[in-house]
Amino acid sequence: MVKFTDFTYLLLLSLVVAAYYKVPEAKKWVFLLVASVLFNLSWSGKYLVVWLVLVLICYASAKALANQEYSKKHRKALLSLSIVICLSPLLFFKYLVPVHNSMSLVALNWIAPIGISYYTFLIIGYLYDVYRRYIKPENHLGYLMIYLGFFPTLLAGPLERTRQLVPQLRAPKPYVPENIKAGIYFIVWGLFKKIVLAARLADITSPVFDRPDAYTGFSVTLAILLFSVQLYCDFSGYCDIATGSARLLGIRLSKNFSNRYYFTPSRTESWSAWNITVTSWFRDYIFFNISKGVTNQKRLEFNRLLTFIITGLWHGPSWSFVIWGALQWAYINFEMRTKSFWQRFYAKLHFSTGTQAYYVWRVLVRLLTGTLIMGWFRAAELSSGVRLYSSMFGFKSGTTSLLTSSLLLTIALFLVMDFFNYKMGEKEDIASFMLKKSALYRTLSVLLLVQLVLIFGRPSVGNFYYIQF
Repeated sequence: MVKFTDFTYLLLLSLVVAAYYKVPEAKKWVFLLVASVLFNLSWSGKYLVVWLVLVLICYASAKALANQEYSKKHRKALLSLSIVICLSPLLFFKYLVPVHNSMSLVALNWIAPIGISYYTFLIIGYLYDVYRRYIKPENHLGYLMIYLGFFPTLLAGPLERTRQLVPQLRAPKPYVPENIKAGIYFIVWGLFKKIVLAARLADITSPVFDRPDAYTGFSVTLAILLFSVQLYCDFSGYCDIATGSARLLGIRLSKNFSNRYYFTPSRTESWSAWNITVTSWFRDYIFFNISKGVTNQKRLEFNRLLTFIITGLWHGPSWSFVIWGALQWAYINFEMRTKSFWQRFYAKLHFSTGTQAYYVWRVLVRLLTGTLIMGWFRAAELSSGVRLYSSMFGFKSGTTSLLTSSLLLTIALFLVMDFFNYKMGEKEDIASFMLKKSALYRTLSVLLLVQLVLIFGRPSVGNFYYIQF
């Protein structure tokens, strides 16, 4: 098991990159495929067979879906059958096994293959796009295998579309120093987010979630707010390392988070700024499919609710995730329905939209209402969520406070991240931002981040949070 935060990964990645640019262009796909398969093997072991079978089914299904001789009805039936077959391993490992984990059958005690959610989603999206004739089926099995198992994105995304990644695999870039620099910036930035900020925040919040009844209601509320930042640092940190790893090979991945996601001023905007490639996948392949031809507003609202509940269940078979999805829908739907009302309301109070005060107020409201949502996500189980919110509202709370020197230090480190994110804005990423700066600025910035990682980092931190999904 080669973790992104291990020195072993960075060493192996360096060797892979050095060898990649020495391999003839015609054979680079073979090299990437071997590297990706070995990485997959280190995580999934014998379950690599599951991935391989799904890849072969996907390859054959896409070829059949593109057959001009088949009628639309025939192609639709074939698409449905292919999706059911490809979804079956995910449903078994992720939902049947946890539900029946008290049974003694050995088969029901297997561990789900790592990354199965992501490559299953890639397969479904790819088959739909072929069915809709947005793209042609991939004739080269090797490129399809790399697309569905590319080692930087295998564990938790970003969830790249075929038309974005495969053309880059087909036309590999030569060695460009700027790509190496950009890759390093992404990786250092991701490590700072993960093993400094996310790890320290986890140390602060985990005791609260383990025993919420020992903490004050304010501390529980603060822990949920901090968990939102922790999750952002953890997941966006993963995506930065993945993006940097791919960029070292000359491959550009999609942006998966807004830079200052934690300060988005509304629930609607925060949803659009979070795990962008996955939320857009649910929009394009779930919501749009069930809403095709629908014009009734109430039916569209119900379809959104259904999409959010499916999104919640994707995280796991728990009522807690269902509640989380339903609450996301409720807040977003409320914002959409009442947008004009609040504009008139604030205008009457002479609280001008567009001002800094208005922005700060909206962010505060969004953060506080967010505590009613993210607690269910972190709890993961209904009983744990009930305990958490009982303590939050003071029904079963203790006296322990979360306000410690460790928290103050972590806030100071968070401000370092926010400084860079603020300077970047939303149109830049860490690489494009740094490459525009002087050599002195870049050197000092990287040295600062590396020093913070070495001094305050937790090199032995666990896996990235979203890998479990």
